[in-house]
Amino acid sequence: MMITILTGLSIALGGYIAIMNWYTIYASYTSEKNVSSVPFFGAFFLVLGLLGFPLTSRYAWAGILVDYGTLVLLLALPMLAWDSWTTSRFNLLYRFLADADGRRDDIRMFKRNKFTIKTDYDPPIPGDEHGALVLSQGRVGKWLTAGDSFCLEGYEEDRILRIRKNDGEFITEEENYPDNNEFQHDRMGGLILKQLK
Repeated sequence: MMITILTGLSIALGGYIAIMNWYTIYASYTSEKNVSSVPFFGAFFLVLGLLGFPLTSRYAWAGILVDYGTLVLLLALPMLAWDSWTTSRFNLLYRFLADADGRRDDIRMFKRNKFTIKTDYDPPIPGDEHGALVLSQGRVGKWLTAGDSFCLEGYEEDRILRIRKNDGEFITEEENYPDNNEFQHDRMGGLILKQLK
């Protein structure tokens, strides 16, 4: 009797979470903001509850398909794995580092022309008019070679970052940076880079 009550509660809780996960689609559409679903919990309770009844135990796997949060994550796993592989150290071609004035920029360029930039600030610096402090930020985009320099683009609107070799050191130049931006912590031009790879 107690097992029946627990499995029934498990199905009810899992069903409620699954319904709320499906509701996030509607909520995102009507509010025009991203409303995130919660993966695994709905599916876990549904599968657990369905396994508790002999009549439904053979269909317990359906709990995974009923929960939108889990289903979307499972469908996205191949893409997430691919993104992780393309930015792994096995695919790293070039790496540059700039470290000055409490700011550290780590630029990595990978095969298939993908790049990442991670910028850390120590101490954190103001990022907007509300007093929010920026501790770290990241960017991704595509890179290509242009003569004797690298051209990085696609990381923020129409901004382009060029890495040029000048008298034995690498220097960055940025095009299309909005000069009217009051908080210029994300400016990438004028960095002196050390090539690590």
